[in-house]
Amino acid sequence: MSFQFRVCELEMDHEVYMNFLLRHQDELNLPYTFGMKLSFISSPLFLGKAMLIINEESYDMVGAAGFGYGTGPGDYEDQHICQIEVAFIEKELRGSTLFVQGLRALVHAIKAGNPDVRQVQFWTSAADEEQDRLFNKFLALPGSTKSIVNNLALYTVPFHELEAYCEWLR
Repeated sequence: MSFQFRVCELEMDHEVYMNFLLRHQDELNLPYTFGMKLSFISSPLFLGKAMLIINEESYDMVGAAGFGYGTGPGDYEDQHICQIEVAFIEKELRGSTLFVQGLRALVHAIKAGNPDVRQVQFWTSAADEEQDRLFNKFLALPGSTKSIVNNLALYTVPFHELEAYCEWLR
């Protein structure tokens, strides 16, 4: 199966991105109210970039990701930090190579959008053991950290290490 990774540039891309994630909002594992989920889903359209993952055979959307440069606590002046706000792949494709392909496309999009990024970070549920197995691979990268805040886990990864990891996975 072949996939296309497309950064949202056009208004119709933004609409497709939002509709796809809203349709899957219960599967995003975001422990927030709908209004807060909507904020996380939409903020990449204003503060960074959003990416569509499309099956090239059927042209169906199978995933999406969104990230922003800077953080709320840093008043978005800390542009060297890229925060991944949302990343979703349809369940039936999660065991495939799509995650690795998507990670490489995401790293490329982050670098193209802001070559000064030095750190990537994202939040997940602290209680999700399945995600822990996946994200612990990132913790093996030098300089990566995991912090627990309330019921959430904050992962931070040096961008150059994530970029090198993607090259190694190739």
